[in-house]
Amino acid sequence: MTDAANTVAGSATGRRWLWQLVALLSLGLSAVVLLVVIGTWRDPTASLHAAVSAALWTTFGPQLLLLSLICIVLSSFGYRFGARRAGILALTAALLSSAGCGYIVARIVAATYAAGGSVNLVSALWLKPMQTTGPDQSRLLSERDGQQLRVAIYQAKAEHNKAPVMLYIHGGGFMTGSNIETDADLRWFADRGWLVFSVDYRLWQQNLATWDLAAQDISCAAAWVAQHAAGFGGNIERLALLGDSAGGNLAINYAYAAAQGRLRSPCGDELPVPQAVIVQYPAVDPLAIYEHGFAVPGFEPKMLLRGYLGGDPYQYPERVQSVSSYSYLSALAPATLIIAPEQDGLVPAWSVYRFADYARLAGVDIELVRLPFASHVYNQLAANSLGNQARLTITARFLAEQGLAPQGQR
Repeated sequence: MTDAANTVAGSATGRRWLWQLVALLSLGLSAVVLLVVIGTWRDPTASLHAAVSAALWTTFGPQLLLLSLICIVLSSFGYRFGARRAGILALTAALLSSAGCGYIVARIVAATYAAGGSVNLVSALWLKPMQTTGPDQSRLLSERDGQQLRVAIYQAKAEHNKAPVMLYIHGGGFMTGSNIETDADLRWFADRGWLVFSVDYRLWQQNLATWDLAAQDISCAAAWVAQHAAGFGGNIERLALLGDSAGGNLAINYAYAAAQGRLRSPCGDELPVPQAVIVQYPAVDPLAIYEHGFAVPGFEPKMLLRGYLGGDPYQYPERVQSVSSYSYLSALAPATLIIAPEQDGLVPAWSVYRFADYARLAGVDIELVRLPFASHVYNQLAANSLGNQARLTITARFLAEQGLAPQGQR
């Protein structure tokens, strides 16, 4: 064999090895995506695999679908250019992962549109941080038990002086979180004409249970907002109360109790009654979370509830009753939207569905939106994500239906 022939043969062998590697890389990536797809059908309250898988789709679903499609192309080239065995395995895995990703993303998109929201899949490929420029102002409301309680203010960008008011309560298991952790969302609402206030409340610490203190802080913050909203161009008569997770519990409890006239402000001020309540994955049933929530390392439900209540909930039934949202159900409650991710492992999805059923029986005008293949904080990992777009647009639709949209958006 001549030197030229040897060179050609060696080049062909090198190309086959290259395509073999490409096919194997495609196979590995597709296998990882398939593991995520499979984990999505397992119980997120009982499996770390399921909990992690469920947490990915509303943030990285479009990216995983795109990756699977790229793997189809790569494995096809690998098969065509000599990596026959590896290529057919990689192509099979890529097709399966693409089908799984496509089905899951399509279900999320369909559920969003069915709930009156909207998403842009191309835009969802470009994730953005949840922290942007921060609030326009931050005011210190008080300092209690060594914790500074502040209100972040996002000024409405509108040409009128009677903007609808939004009061937001952050989550964090009553142990952590801040009033600017969803900064990008709060700015999104302000840019569209809402005057947004996001408030702090006392978080439980060692030797400081806040099961009653957090609610007091929310009452004082709501009273402050009622007194000062007009000065920022807002109309407190058009108030919506929003909350996520632990904040969802506090939002429902405050709004429902205020509507019944059961609240007395520890700050001595008149308390506003919200016209609407919008919550996500709310901690409405503490015992359901305590017994069935998945034990995320460092964020175990049992640890969170014991810290908040000051001990085992079964030793303090009166405290459990005080923080349970069931205790505040009545037909006087404001119109309520609950967005519940179906794969929530921390706040079991069934506990939220059950609460919504009992709220309807009590006469509450309540809407439950179930988001498939979504987990706890499905909307908070990145701005512009699939879940983040769903949360914002569904919320805006509900507010418009309640007459709480800014001028020009009704």
